[in-house]
Amino acid sequence: MTFSNGYTFTKVKTSHGPEVYVTQFGKLVKVVPCGQHVEISERYASELIRQIESD
Repeated sequence: MTFSNGYTFTKVKTSHGPEVYVTQFGKLVKVVPCGQHVEISERYASELIRQIESD
C-alpha cells in the first residue's frame, strides 16, 4: 500500500515473525515487528509515518 509522501507499507512473513517494511521512494526506512493479525490501515500508516518523521 502506498500512502502520502511516497511511503509504501509491505507486510512480510519472516523466520522470526511478521514484520512491516516501510519504504519511501524505494528506500527502506524502517522495519516494524507486528502481530499476525495486524492490518495496514490508513490510521496505522499515519501513526507510523508520524513516528518516522519525528525521529
